[in-house]
Amino acid sequence: MRLLPRTLAGRIVFTTVAVALVSAVVAGAVSLGLVRAASLGDARSEASTLADQLAALPQNQLEQRVNAQTSGSGEPKVALINTNGTVTGSIGVVLRPKVRQRLEQGSTLSTTVELGGRRFIVEARQAIDGGTVVVARSLNSVDAAVSRVAGQLLIALAVGLAVAIGSGILLARVVSRPLSRTAAAARRLAKGDRNVELPHTATVEVSDVVNALDELDDALTVSEARQREFLLSISHDLRTPLTALRGYAEALADGVVGAEDARDVGSTMLTETRRLDRFVADLLELARLEAHDFAAELTPVDIAGVMAEAAAAWRAVASSGGVELRTDVHPGVIANTDAHRLRQIVDGLLENALRATPSGGVVAVEASTLSRADGGSRVAVTVSDSGAGLTAEDRDTAFVRGALHDKYRQTRAVGTGLGLSIAQRLTARLGGTLTAVDTTGTPWGASFRLELPGADGQEPVRAGDAA
Repeated sequence: MRLLPRTLAGRIVFTTVAVALVSAVVAGAVSLGLVRAASLGDARSEASTLADQLAALPQNQLEQRVNAQTSGSGEPKVALINTNGTVTGSIGVVLRPKVRQRLEQGSTLSTTVELGGRRFIVEARQAIDGGTVVVARSLNSVDAAVSRVAGQLLIALAVGLAVAIGSGILLARVVSRPLSRTAAAARRLAKGDRNVELPHTATVEVSDVVNALDELDDALTVSEARQREFLLSISHDLRTPLTALRGYAEALADGVVGAEDARDVGSTMLTETRRLDRFVADLLELARLEAHDFAAELTPVDIAGVMAEAAAAWRAVASSGGVELRTDVHPGVIANTDAHRLRQIVDGLLENALRATPSGGVVAVEASTLSRADGGSRVAVTVSDSGAGLTAEDRDTAFVRGALHDKYRQTRAVGTGLGLSIAQRLTARLGGTLTAVDTTGTPWGASFRLELPGADGQEPVRAGDAA
């Protein structure tokens, strides 16, 4: 059984009413206790004062006052126990012998007794001329006064409870209204609406939610714009080889291509097919990187071995393009990483560098160990080229999918526009960082620095495991 309402407004009203009800019950109980205690104190004080006054009177005046004192159901009741044991006064008939003996044993008595099924506050004093003055006050009269006060108190508490309920309803509406409007705006964002007007409020917590949704709206707008641009760019790049393939395929089907041209046509179609394969492979790699179950096995890896293998694999490509490929790897550089994924990152950086470097240029790979203040280490791998280079703006957007590709596709040799984004995501999965380095004042046009956690004191895997 659900105790609390499902809505925030309902819970606010429920909590307000519950707190007000508990407060009213506690306040009522405490107040009634205090009122009863105060009433008893007043009644006892009144009886004690009257007893003192009567005890100070001479015998004849005392008897007159006792006889003139209110009788019957009036309060308080007064009696005089004479020295000979006789009793005069309105409560003489209910003063049993046992009670009389208790009163005769001392000159002063202050107690509560039960007489005839009724409880009395009793104050007794020794009179100056002998005998004992007794003043009694029935607790029924005290209870009646408390009941009257209790009725008035209950009315006041009921009014307070009603006010609390009304306040709770008003508070619930004030608090829940902006949240309901914010939820409606969030649903519009989820459906694809952008630049949604959000309700602003002075409540700090609700304002934080609104500001967060506002930031999310802006981020989604930017992200979706980039995605659209990226998809348009990919669509264009995919259409180019597909158009070439389709054209040559139609020419072959129509018999336009002669036997002497078949070899060239086949070579062109193979090249375009490889371009398509590269696009698809990059897109699949991005999808795998964004999956939660992406696998990376971190072990101590000998960086020199991985760099040597990468350099050997790309040296022929560099030579065919007239580019010098240099390596400078310090011995004993060990990183805690995944050898296969590290090789994948370095291959991507080398491919970009060789594509951007003209004939006669240089591509350099460096690796070294960096000490940290806490005694640990990090491994730095830098790939630099003497190509056209990157501006400061280019460095800020280098890892945004397709950003450099869209900017330089008409002026430079570019790839799919996904390589650097893939490299950075891979690096993050390995616990490292990949940054575009400022090359101002250096002979390099572009330089990318990869930093990975070191593997201090651990045995590295064999270099051949990186393949």
